[in-house]
Amino acid sequence: MPVIFCQKCGSKNQIGDEICVRCGTKLMILAFSHRLNSALPILDEHFLERISALEYSIGRVDERLNEIYDLVQQLSTDSFYDHTMIESIAEALKRLQIVGKQDLERDWHKRVTQRLIESEEREKLEANKKSFLNAFRGKDKNQFSKLIEESSQYFIKKNYRRGLKALERALAVDPQNCEVGMFLGKLYYEFQNFADASKYLKRVLENNPHHFEANLLTGLLARRRGDFTVARQFLGNAVDICQTSLAAHLFLGSVLVSLGQDAEALGHFSRALNLKPSPQMYLMVGSIYSRQGQIRHAIKHMKKAIELDPACHEAFFHLGLAFLEQKWTKKARECIRTAAHLKPTESRYQDALALLVRDRARRASVADLKREPALNEESLEFLVKDELRLNFRPDRSPVRTGGKDAEGK
Repeated sequence: MPVIFCQKCGSKNQIGDEICVRCGTKLMILAFSHRLNSALPILDEHFLERISALEYSIGRVDERLNEIYDLVQQLSTDSFYDHTMIESIAEALKRLQIVGKQDLERDWHKRVTQRLIESEEREKLEANKKSFLNAFRGKDKNQFSKLIEESSQYFIKKNYRRGLKALERALAVDPQNCEVGMFLGKLYYEFQNFADASKYLKRVLENNPHHFEANLLTGLLARRRGDFTVARQFLGNAVDICQTSLAAHLFLGSVLVSLGQDAEALGHFSRALNLKPSPQMYLMVGSIYSRQGQIRHAIKHMKKAIELDPACHEAFFHLGLAFLEQKWTKKARECIRTAAHLKPTESRYQDALALLVRDRARRASVADLKREPALNEESLEFLVKDELRLNFRPDRSPVRTGGKDAEGK
């Protein structure tokens, strides 16, 4: 008696069964419990239907692949014709002495880049709209949705002042919506309106004290004000919430250095090094080791900084100072000479080199020229923008309380 074996679990099923009685898989294969005398088995109609369905599916896939291939070919042809047309227009304009080909191509690339940026911003706004609606906990969702859509349209048109006002009205409808509050806080931070940024970040933390982004930005604002104690508290919270945050470890380490707590700062900088090695981080860690008297560790980290960036003049200078502390005068002179060559305008390097070359007896005074390396604030701001996924480009006009938007409306 012929049976159907399930292709997934191997269980026997009766002829005519559509689904395996054991695992529920749709049956596709026919087998027999004993050998038949005929040279070829008689295929059941049930099995033939499955073969036909499979052939149809394969045929459809083949058709779709052919359509995709034709589309790619068409796009390639269109691109060729478009480029040829641009070259022809450029040649015609050049003959008329209106514009050159390079100018036309440059403007074309600039316009394409601008369109890509606008498309990216639209996608971010759409994603934020969804998060705002998903976090809604108020009573009038219809009014809230209208205000969110209104703000989005203003942002797309680059009317930032009205977009922010619409979003603030939406937050008034749903005061506990941390997603809207955080968006406002980040946007005001990006536009350097730090007073309003602090106001909305405070509201977010009142509703959710463990909000990572709110703790991080609040700590950064406190650091900017020079309030290192408060900055340490909030940045410490951010590190506890997200141990893999490069920005949180870096900023907390810099705050601890300002508070004179080098040992604790070293732990956070080392963690940042593990997350993402960089010349500046090796330089910072090396300088801390140097202050602690661990000169060999300092030398190791300065060399790492130079390996990653052979043009890092400050790493060469601090390596020279470390060599000097080890009384390796020749090596120290070579490193400081390299630093002076890489940046001839830095008077510290020239003064240190002069002291070493002309008056060896006064080489200890080179230490007076030492200046602790600082974190590059500009690169840190880009790190914050990347980690917090800030929504607009840094070249936007700042939005300030009572001011006009970017269009002056």
